Amino acid sequence: FHFPWGIRQGFAGLIFVVHALDHSSGASHAHGRSLGEIRGLIEKSRLSEFVKGRSVSVFERIARAEGKIHAMPAENVTFHEVGAVDSIADIVLACAGLEALMLDSVIASPLVDGSGTMTCSHGHLPVPAPATLEILLGIPVRQIDEPHELITPTGAALLAEFCSSFGPIPEMRIEQIGYGLGTRDTDSRPN
Repeated sequence: FHFPWGIRQGFAGLIFVVHALDHSSGASHAHGRSLGEIRGLIEKSRLSEFVKGRSVSVFERIARAEGKIHAMPAENVTFHEVGAVDSIADIVLACAGLEALMLDSVIASPLVDGSGTMTCSHGHLPVPAPATLEILLGIPVRQIDEPHELITPTGAALLAEFCSSFGPIPEMRIEQIGYGLGTRDTDSRPN
């Protein structure tokens, strides 16, 4: 992986790029990975116990949501997009980053998602996607007039796992700021 700089709507930031050759099992993962396969990859890694535990918990959240909407046990869910190496890296490295920051708590503003439809392994789905909605139960979210998915199941699961509250910014002293950029360059707002 590497961190090139980029620009989105005039704002500079880092883009996290994953380049991976999957030699984990010698098997093709063109049809996805199961929760058990992902759990095994994470648990046999040299990651800290915090990162292993929280990463597996995030994947379990996604599997429970997918299982509910497909009427199957979480253990039987096959991850397609979320089982890809870049999504695994997103989740594991987000957990590692949060561990490194040693935060007392994580808070977020109310969430916004786009509208319209998106395409995935299950075909064309409404935005927010069903699994994303399931993960966001009880979390404030609203749609805006942006014809793209803005909250993925991965992002929703990370927020649900780590955020203790959602709402306006509380009183605080800002000590550091970082900007990360998405790969999509939208016309109406920075990504």
